[in-house]
Amino acid sequence: MSGLPDGELAARILRSRFGVPAASVSRFPTGLCHYVYDLLAEDGRACVVRIAAPATRPQLEGGLGWYPYLHGAGVPLPELYASELGEEYSYMLLERLPGSDLGQVYGGLSSPEKRSLAVSIAGIQASVGRLPPAKGFGYALSYEGAALAPSWLDVVAGDLARSEERIRRVGRADASCVSRARAALREREPYLRGVEPRPFLDDITTKNVIVADGALSGIVDADMVCFGDPLFALGLTEMSLRSSGLDGDYVEYWLDAMGATREQRAMTLAYSLVFCVNFLGELGQSFNKIVEFSEERASGLYEIFEELHSRITRP
Repeated sequence: MSGLPDGELAARILRSRFGVPAASVSRFPTGLCHYVYDLLAEDGRACVVRIAAPATRPQLEGGLGWYPYLHGAGVPLPELYASELGEEYSYMLLERLPGSDLGQVYGGLSSPEKRSLAVSIAGIQASVGRLPPAKGFGYALSYEGAALAPSWLDVVAGDLARSEERIRRVGRADASCVSRARAALREREPYLRGVEPRPFLDDITTKNVIVADGALSGIVDADMVCFGDPLFALGLTEMSLRSSGLDGDYVEYWLDAMGATREQRAMTLAYSLVFCVNFLGELGQSFNKIVEFSEERASGLYEIFEELHSRITRP
């Protein structure tokens, strides 16, 4: 293979597994790590192929390693048809689940559908949480190979530090939001230090949750498992909804399904603040696509930051 993974490579992978050519190939627009293609074979079979360049092979290898754990825990993952870990590229060829990412259909969901979906996701996280804990905290590609942090506080602090580095590198966003977020979290340190290294899926937010006809179709792109506070995923979901101009009802239903305490609800807001800074740090960054700095998006994130900060620090 020369150059970056492309649609021609995706079609060749499909043909090598099923012996039929692709009738259509299109790249999903949302991937920041892998090159992900939507394939329709000439025999009508719908598939997805996730292709990793050498630099991101460990993440895809993590997805293959976690697959049996998560499948065994009852997570509704797509069927894995074929996979390969190679020097030039690696891939997973998967069933194409019907439906779209939650964020794409959220505006059309009814309140009962949001509540039912939230109950399903809360149940999935509870099942993942019954897998064995890790010896440390943070994002792991496997139980064995993770360079985990000694506390959950270190993971959250590390997220803010990474955001600060990104903000300062681009030099366009207001870096003072980082110190303000740190100050808001300082009084919550006892909670953060008391978190146990429970496994949870950190990236089942407004993406990677596939919804069809108002109901859960399945979960995709589970390359990592995070060990720590599962409320972190709710904070990211809350921020994803807010930044897209959508209501946060789904997160409230999710918290209700968990039986969340007042303290847990307050921590979810605090995590949302951390992810607001994270989103500011992503502006102007290039992952596997060129991304321009958006003043309009930055302005919207500042507004969200101020609203969250006011609620969190209110006496």
